[in-house]
Amino acid sequence: ISSYPFILRDIALWVPENVEDKTVAEIIKKNSGELLAKIDLFDVFKKDGKISYAFHLVFQSHEKTLTDDEVNEIMNEIYAELGKRGWQIR
Repeated sequence: ISSYPFILRDIALWVPENVEDKTVAEIIKKNSGELLAKIDLFDVFKKDGKISYAFHLVFQSHEKTLTDDEVNEIMNEIYAELGKRGWQIR
């Protein structure tokens, strides 16, 4: 438990039907570093042969209060990595 405040971000994306939410979550975790405190899948729906997954991401440091710029940088890295797979961020 950290005494510093957390920052919550949501991310939603379209992936092919054969991609599991666990696969997407692992990619997000891998590209978030140590500041990702929690990831929760909160929405799933299928349409036109694709699946949409939406996640809550909680970022928190045990050493300082995070800034929006720090979290935005992490989110940009996540978007880039997911985009490399051809997945569409909503």
